[in-house]
Amino acid sequence: MNETSLTLSFDALKNGQLGISAVYGSFLAEAASHCLRCNNHLNPVLLYITGDVCRPGSLKWSDVTDEDEGTWADLQEATEYGAYGVAIIIALPLTETPHVERSAKGTGVDYWVGEGTDPRGIFQRTARLEVSGILKGDKTKIAARLKEKLAQTRRSDKAGLPAYVIVVDFGVPEARFIKSTAETE
Repeated sequence: MNETSLTLSFDALKNGQLGISAVYGSFLAEAASHCLRCNNHLNPVLLYITGDVCRPGSLKWSDVTDEDEGTWADLQEATEYGAYGVAIIIALPLTETPHVERSAKGTGVDYWVGEGTDPRGIFQRTARLEVSGILKGDKTKIAARLKEKLAQTRRSDKAGLPAYVIVVDFGVPEARFIKSTAETE
């Protein structure tokens, strides 16, 4: 499906408006911005959203400084957390849901996607989100990572919810977005 361009920024993530704290959201945004800076991208950057949805996005990322280098010297960690930030701000508008909740280890997914909490304070899950990041890859690496992550989501198939897998490649940059359901796997 081809649609109009998405305008993306980390503002809601950094302000704690998406179901996770402002501190954690800022951390994810800074990691993503560092990865984009490492790849010498302009700000804003054209982000290609591919997979089940083919749509360009314009991503305004956060300013990073030379001082941030010490925080993100571990590029593998920066890529992992940065991919979470990018995936969240892509997944919520594409799934038409307003919030995420961090998942516990062992579930096969990184986040639960949903409407927020009910009056009892219980998060209302509507989907699962698994994320992977690549600092600078190619189509073969993205495809292999996507296959791995789709298989990983099977651990939580009993939840009966669709799973979205997003692989973020900061090199292009590209975000491959795929929806999987327990029935189709």
